[in-house]
Amino acid sequence: MVKNLDMKIFILLVLACGCTQKYVDYDLIRKADFNKETYERPVPATQVLAQGKDELSECFGQWLFFSNAEKQKEQRIPEFVRALCPREDYLVNAKFTETWWTTVIFTQSCVDIKTLCGDTRKIK
Repeated sequence: MVKNLDMKIFILLVLACGCTQKYVDYDLIRKADFNKETYERPVPATQVLAQGKDELSECFGQWLFFSNAEKQKEQRIPEFVRALCPREDYLVNAKFTETWWTTVIFTQSCVDIKTLCGDTRKIK
């Protein structure tokens, strides 16, 4: 009887959970004016070469309906982009992986950004 009840609870928990993952790549980002929603590839007046790499990962949690983890993540992405490669103005080949999962009482929204740093050189 107990095993049957445990199995029903397990099946219910599996059905009550959800997970999604989204991948977005940007070949060139100008950090100062990056907006994920209205992204347009910048046209720099200088040549941008990939020099070094950087990465950043962050997760936001939400219990029941007391906060909005997805909204917090979206609001912080421009800040994360500006924090990457601190001495450079551009990011090259940036790969964003966004993961979101939820259960009945807890939700987590994460972003993982991997990029090359863009060193600018004047075009001769």
